[in-house]
Amino acid sequence: MMKGSNLVCDICDNEVAEEDEFCMKCGNLFLENVNCSLDDGNSAIGVCVICAEPFCKKHGKRYYTTFFCDEHSHYESYQGMARVHGESDPTNMDYFKSCLEQEGLHPFIYSRKTSPISLGGPSYSLFRASGEFNGHLINELKLMVPFTEVLIAEKLIADLNSSEE
Repeated sequence: MMKGSNLVCDICDNEVAEEDEFCMKCGNLFLENVNCSLDDGNSAIGVCVICAEPFCKKHGKRYYTTFFCDEHSHYESYQGMARVHGESDPTNMDYFKSCLEQEGLHPFIYSRKTSPISLGGPSYSLFRASGEFNGHLINELKLMVPFTEVLIAEKLIADLNSSEE
């Protein structure tokens, strides 16, 4: 699809290059007759935004506008980024973020907590929920990276965790 003089993805409106085979933001496949990477007999319907492999409807699924393979469908995602680490210690989170940045990655720390200075008092918060929701801690800090950096970031974090033990 054309938007002005630029090409954009039909599904997510992300700007794409003419030579792109798929949209890196949502996994929309631009080519026809591409085989599924797990099942040669089936045509791919999308490309997993995490592993960049094509998959058929038997091995992959679109969640809202983003396509994931079955193996990577568990990722918590938001605006082209996926959660690679979570905890409640801001110092540790800053350390992991810094280590990923040193490796040329683009991490972002997402927090649902409200700052005590934002609404007047140390005990006041619009969002007080804690505990678990759908297998994820609600009050955790989340380290997010762009989809294309997830596998690299997870390996770096695993290496950092194993070196601390």
